[in-house]
Amino acid sequence: MINFRKPVNYNQTARKIAFIHDCTVYGGLESYILMLLRYIDTSRYSPVVVVPGYLDDNRSSPKRFIEEVQELGVPLIRPSDPGNIWGVNFVKDVYHLSQELRKAKIEVAHIHTARPFGARRATVAVRVAGVPALLRTEHLAPSATITPYTKYFIKHIEWLTDCIITDSDSCRNEQINLLGRNPDKVKRYYCGIELDRFNPLHDKAAAKRKLNLDPTIPMVGAIGRLAEQKGHTYLVTAAARIIKEFGPVNFVLVGNGPLEEMLRQQVAALGIGEYFHFAGFQPNTIPYMEAMDVAVMPSLYEGFSLAMLEFMAMGKPMVTSDEPSFTEAMTDGESCLMAPKRDGKALGEAILKVLRNPELANQLSQNALKRVRTDFGMPRLASDMMDLYDSLLGIKTVSHTQNVGEAISYR
Repeated sequence: MINFRKPVNYNQTARKIAFIHDCTVYGGLESYILMLLRYIDTSRYSPVVVVPGYLDDNRSSPKRFIEEVQELGVPLIRPSDPGNIWGVNFVKDVYHLSQELRKAKIEVAHIHTARPFGARRATVAVRVAGVPALLRTEHLAPSATITPYTKYFIKHIEWLTDCIITDSDSCRNEQINLLGRNPDKVKRYYCGIELDRFNPLHDKAAAKRKLNLDPTIPMVGAIGRLAEQKGHTYLVTAAARIIKEFGPVNFVLVGNGPLEEMLRQQVAALGIGEYFHFAGFQPNTIPYMEAMDVAVMPSLYEGFSLAMLEFMAMGKPMVTSDEPSFTEAMTDGESCLMAPKRDGKALGEAILKVLRNPELANQLSQNALKRVRTDFGMPRLASDMMDLYDSLLGIKTVSHTQNVGEAISYR
C-alpha cells in the first residue's frame, strides 16, 4: 500500500463536504475519491466520507477503502444497518443518513457511483437533510448497466440532483442520449492522477529481477480486476500467438476477480503456462508497471481509466481496445495502438508491432507521457471540483492556485 502523510488541522470554518461512497469493490472509483481527499484544500472544504454501516460485504464499502480513508485522518460517517424489511429499510436508511448529515452540518454532498440508478437512498437523504448542494459523479458509462427501465427509475434522482459529473465526453453523451438527462446538468471533468508517483526513468531490468523474471525477456502486462469488462480472455488468446511468432514473452496479469479460474484454464489449454503469470491483487502496482515493456488494456467498456493515465505517466507504450474513453486521452498510432474490442487476433498483431519496433514503442510512450503531464494532473482536477462546489453554493470563484499547491503537502 502506498502510504501518504495524513492531513491534519482541518479548518473548522471551512465548508463541510460529504463524499458518499456507493460501491462494494475496490477500484478506480475508490482511488479517485482518495486522491480528492489528499488534494482538497481544507481551508476551503473540510471533508467527511460516508459509507454504509452494513455488516454484509455485498452491501457495504470495501474494507480496504474504509481503512485508507481512516489512514488519511478523514472523519468517517457510517449510518447504522436499517435491517432487511422491504420498504422499512429504505425509510430507516434515509432517516439515519439525513440525521448524520445534519449533525455534521454538511453543505455539499458529492456522491460517487458506477450506476445511473445507484445511491438512491443517499440522494433522498441528502435532500431530506436540507444539504444545499448535491452532485454525483458517475464513473462508468450507463451503457454498461442500462436496462429498458433505467431512464424511468432515475427520474427522481435527476430531479433531486444539482449536477451530474462524467469523466469523459463519451460518458456524458450517453447520459444525455441514452438516459435523456438535461444537458445543462451533465458536466465533463477529466480525471487526474498524482504524477509525481510515476517515474518514467525507472530501471526496467531491475524491476523484472525484483519480480523474479528474466530481464532479457520482454514483459507484457495488464492491471485490473479479472472480470469480463476488462477483456483479459482476448489478451490470453493474443499471448499464444505472440509467443509462437515472437518467442519467449512474459505475460503478467495483476489483479484478482471472478474470471481468474477460467483464465487459468484458458492459459493451460493453450499451453502457455510457462510464460503467463497471475500476480493476484497488489495494493502497490508500481513495481509491476515498471517491469512492463508493453502495457495492455483490452477493455470491453471503461470509465476514464486511472490505470490508463498511470501507464501514460510511467512512459509505457500501450495497446488498448478502441473503447471510446481511451480515444479521448490517446490517439491511435500516435500515443498508443488500438485494436477492435473482442478481437484477440488484432490485439496480438498490435502487441507484436510494438515488440518488434523499439522506435515505435518509444514514440508512443513519449507522446502519451507528454499528454498526461499536460492535461491530467491531480491539482487541476481538485481545483476544478472545488470551483464547481463554489458555483453550486453561489460562491464567486477566485484564483486558488497557491492554496491547491499547499494542499499537495499532505502527501
